[in-house]
Amino acid sequence: MKTKLLAINEEDIKSANEIKKFYPFKVRDNIFSFNEVIGLVISDISKQEIDTFNENNFKANCLKQFEDLINDSSYDNLIEDIYFSKNKLILDSLLVFQTYKASPKSKKVFEIFQQLINGKDLNIDFEKNVNFIERIIIDELKSNLKPKPSKSTSSSYLTFLEPLFNKDLKFISKNKHYFTQNIEKFFELYLFIYCSQLALNLKPNINALEEPRARDLYFILNHEKVSVERKKIMDNGYSNLYERAKYIFPYLSLLSVLSNVSNEEDLRLYDLVSKFDNSHTDIEVIDAFTIKFRKAKKLDSSLLSSESVEKALDSLLNSAYEQFRDNCVVDRKNTLDKYIKAFEKQVAKAFLQTRGRAGKILVLDQDTIVLLTNIAIGEKKKLRFQDLLKELKERGICFDSKSQNELLELFERIGNIERKSDSGDAVYVKTTI
Repeated sequence: MKTKLLAINEEDIKSANEIKKFYPFKVRDNIFSFNEVIGLVISDISKQEIDTFNENNFKANCLKQFEDLINDSSYDNLIEDIYFSKNKLILDSLLVFQTYKASPKSKKVFEIFQQLINGKDLNIDFEKNVNFIERIIIDELKSNLKPKPSKSTSSSYLTFLEPLFNKDLKFISKNKHYFTQNIEKFFELYLFIYCSQLALNLKPNINALEEPRARDLYFILNHEKVSVERKKIMDNGYSNLYERAKYIFPYLSLLSVLSNVSNEEDLRLYDLVSKFDNSHTDIEVIDAFTIKFRKAKKLDSSLLSSESVEKALDSLLNSAYEQFRDNCVVDRKNTLDKYIKAFEKQVAKAFLQTRGRAGKILVLDQDTIVLLTNIAIGEKKKLRFQDLLKELKERGICFDSKSQNELLELFERIGNIERKSDSGDAVYVKTTI
């Protein structure tokens, strides 16, 4: 990398910015479909895919088999109304997701989950027990499947999240009915967890160059009242996340430049420190590249003299963000503002409420809390309440003491609380699956 950084010309850096990996959204309205994303995930795990799917031909083939089996055409309209209403396949089967043709935007979102799976053999069975009519439809559907070509994939930027995601996905898939009912919410939740934790692990001059880990992000229950006196909600809730999200586009677009320069597609910001020793020569290499980068972005390009590799890399990261500030020669602030709006609309919207003076607050509804609780408990069937909070914290989901009390009241109403004594340590939360 060192020689390549020295050799690159200012013109090669270019003034345009783009993210190539590790984040799925752009400045435009990135509408995607979770149905399409889920279909791609199922194909990736099962290693089978539907290349082209003609709904009319599929329906005709199924109806022909029904006629041959039942030998009574009076059932045709009934079967068609139940399973093929408005030429759409209606079937309580996860395999149906593979019939959706994915848009480029859905494929970008899928890449985040593909990196979290990271080629692991999860051995998930996506089929469930069905009646004989549904069996005909599923068998016809399976006849359209073909082996999915294997491709090498990179690991996730957030490596700490990989084992959690795979464990949770594998666990929830064991109950086919619950999985089918909650699959979209599961992926919506993990998309938010990934994007929010990515933002929280890109804090300038603090942790952007460190191996990512779960960072605290505070939520309330959606029926709770909130005030500005709740310090953890105010300091480590949505306002903090919003401030951190501003660095996703500048930092990951810089990462794209560095990946291109070094010919390392799987490069991460937290790999950079290990690429250099703390010699004066290596520090000068980084400083020299920073000056070229600043010139390419039409920023002030005074000489740099950093004290360490970390300080030199911090200067480079600061330059990546500086190009989006007000009063630069090239106005890029509007582009960054659009990225922030896309983050709020595409990532955070389902978890946001505006609460008076407290502003925008992260909230979780009952269904999401129950889903989180079930996957956090997993195979254990029940967990001490404090251990459940630790499991949620590993996924970046935190609650202050008031919300913890609200959680206990919610679990009491649901009926999945088991008290060994009046002591808080002896309160167990049971899975609802």
